[in-house]
Amino acid sequence: MRTKISLTALAGGIIWLGLLAASRATRLELEWIDLLFLLAPLVIVPLGLGLTSQIETGGVASRVERIAIRIQLPCALAVVASFFFARGTLSAILAGMWLAFCGLLTLGAVVRIYKGAFRKLDSSFPAFAFLYLPVGAVWLIGSRFGLTPLGFQEPIVLLTAVHFHYAGFAAPILARSSRLALMRSTPSSARPVLLNLVAAGVLVGPALLAAGFVIGPRVKLTAAVVLAFSEISLALSFLFALKQVTNFASKILIALASVSVVFAMVLAALWAIGEYPLQPFVHLAGMARLHGTANALGFTLCGLIGWAQAQKCLVRLGGNS
Repeated sequence: MRTKISLTALAGGIIWLGLLAASRATRLELEWIDLLFLLAPLVIVPLGLGLTSQIETGGVASRVERIAIRIQLPCALAVVASFFFARGTLSAILAGMWLAFCGLLTLGAVVRIYKGAFRKLDSSFPAFAFLYLPVGAVWLIGSRFGLTPLGFQEPIVLLTAVHFHYAGFAAPILARSSRLALMRSTPSSARPVLLNLVAAGVLVGPALLAAGFVIGPRVKLTAAVVLAFSEISLALSFLFALKQVTNFASKILIALASVSVVFAMVLAALWAIGEYPLQPFVHLAGMARLHGTANALGFTLCGLIGWAQAQKCLVRLGGNS
């Protein structure tokens, strides 16, 4: 199953590079934010599923998750096809294929919770990731339909879909990897408490930030700061965990991911602070370009590849709570 996931991510990466080249040659009308989103179903999600499978060598994945993995690439290709049509019914129907895939992962999360996923923090990470993903899929459908849910317009609608695919799905899986490495490396009684606090922020931060957009600027500011602090702390945990990584290429990728998320989250915090008095220090277009690129390519992509390679060299860590 892991081989299939790796091949899916590789195929998705080739397709994404083709889309990037075609858009740069002006043969496709794809904005940079469109490309950053499409990276998620084509590459980020299969990499995240692959890393989860590497960690859970005991066959934790349920049958419904295995079915989801089999249909992941066709559903991702349907999402790509939806961007070739104008916003409307056909585009939304194609994007709806991704919601079907995400729905299967949601059922997988329910199975995990039923089996006690929330009894241990380690097993909570994939459950949270799988529950966040369909929220992003719903916002994707809204974007492709041309809807303005809760009064939000583009690019906020698509950016919300991006948010739940990266901060919602990928960040918990990355947090799990660094936490496992650090729990293995130290006998310190204080470190698990700190790691659990960072993990809690990573897990609830995406939901808090989304709620802040609905509730009001004060909640949005608080949530953005909590999420930024949690992911900057996660970046520091990456650096501390490097002592457990023996593969040189993995060390470089994980270090790059750490630097990238610090840059991205500092920008996010500055944007949120500026949004509160409605005098933004960083405008939304700049945020989408700078924060989005650093978060998607630097933190998430490099982090997932780095930890996937590192995991091959780490002894399986079972039973950590």
